[in-house]
This record gives sequence, structure tokens and C-alpha cells, in this order.
Amino acid sequence: MAAVAAPRTHPTQLIDRASPLPVYFQIAVDLRRRIAEGEWSTGQRIAPELALAREYDVSRVTVRQAIAELVKDDMLERRRGSGTYVRDRQRPLVYDLNLTVGALASRWRDVHFDNRAEVIEAGIVEPPPEELRHRLQIPRSGRVAYMVRRVFINDHPTVLYRSWFNGELVPALEVSPRLSGSLSIVLAEDYRLSPIRSETELEVVRPTREETKLLQVASDIPMVVVTATTYLQDGRPLEHAQLAWLGDRVRFHITAYDGESA
Repeated sequence: MAAVAAPRTHPTQLIDRASPLPVYFQIAVDLRRRIAEGEWSTGQRIAPELALAREYDVSRVTVRQAIAELVKDDMLERRRGSGTYVRDRQRPLVYDLNLTVGALASRWRDVHFDNRAEVIEAGIVEPPPEELRHRLQIPRSGRVAYMVRRVFINDHPTVLYRSWFNGELVPALEVSPRLSGSLSIVLAEDYRLSPIRSETELEVVRPTREETKLLQVASDIPMVVVTATTYLQDGRPLEHAQLAWLGDRVRFHITAYDGESA
């Protein structure tokens, strides 16, 4: 006699609305299970957001949040105008806050992430505003080189990278033909400059209209802005930067110590 498969639990029964875990996170856990069990195979499009919202009896925004969790883990990928698909090569993009931007980019290259940049704007800020002079510790008469680059990771526009440098340390950087590559390599090879530490701040913001256009995303996708100032061995600031990351594309990692271990 053939075995009878147990009936599948309806998705709404898997959501515990009294749980301290957010509903979107519970849905993400269940979607992960459904993928692992083969409901959607590698390269296949999963159910549309509206269909999943009906299944779980939640809003489309909640489903979108759940999908964003799996996009961060590189399990799913969104294709503009097509839907959401199970990735065939899963490598989550993790921003390690213990590293400088240059060291982080080097680590990503080591694990074969394709990383290229498109220069949106570059030039000189002269005279620099007080905030930049404070960050870069330069006099009122100092020169600041700046650039705005759109960074593609694995061919997806992922981050807007705004940089300001002490112009005395990096003469003509703003006109370098190598700005579409690794900025840390340009600094090391052309200027013999390698930062050893950074001070970093994080802020979650709504994208501007310009940012949604440049990164090709909807206006309801949150952005995580990483503001960092990097320093050379002798303590001089080298770069002040703001990296506006798509919140559904990257996870952040930091190693913390208690006061006695630091």
C-alpha cells in the first residue's frame, strides 16, 4: 500500500503573531525552508509578492521585508520587471565594519566578487566647507578632492560611494583614469598611501529620488549610509567617505569586546 504524504501546513499556521520575532522574519524562515525542500529550484522564480501576501495573510510590504532577508543572504535575487529568483551561486555580501573600506574591497576581490565603479562626478572643493576641514584636519585654504562613484557588485548597482580627500596628499586624483577600478589600489600604487584604521558611523535613511534612479530601485527600499574617516599610520586623515548601500543587498558584521578585553 502506497504511503500517503502528510498534508502541508498552511503558511498562515506557521506565523505566531504573539511571538517576539517579527512576522517578516518568521516568513523569511519559512521561505528558506520551502527553498531547501525544493518547492522552488535553483534559477526558478518564486511565487509573486501578492500571492505570498495572500498565503501568509499579511501585507505586501511584510512579504517584501521577508524576501529582503533572503536577498541579503544571496539566496534570492530580484530581477527588475521579472520577479524574484532562487540564486544558483549563493554568496552573501557582508560588510565587515572591523575593516577599512580598502581592506574590505581587497577581501571581496579575494573571494572573487566582481567589483567595478562608474564615476558620476569628480572635482575639487575649494574652499572646503567647515565640516570637511574638520574631518580632514586641513586649513581654510586647503584643497579637497572629491568624487561620486556608482559601484557595481556582480553587475548589480549596489552602492553610491562619495569620497573627499585632502588634496595635498593625492594631487590630481580627481582626474585619474583609474577611478573605475579599486580606489585602494590607486592610493597604494600611485600615492603610496594605505590607511590603517577608520572611524565609522551607520544610519538608515530613505533614498533620494536621484539615488533610486542611479541604483535602479523602488523608493521604499531602505538605504544604510556608512560614514567613515580613514587614517594613515601617522594619524593624518586620508579620506572622508559616505557609502550609501542598498539595505536589501548587504549585511553588516562587527566584532565587539567587553571593556576588559579591548
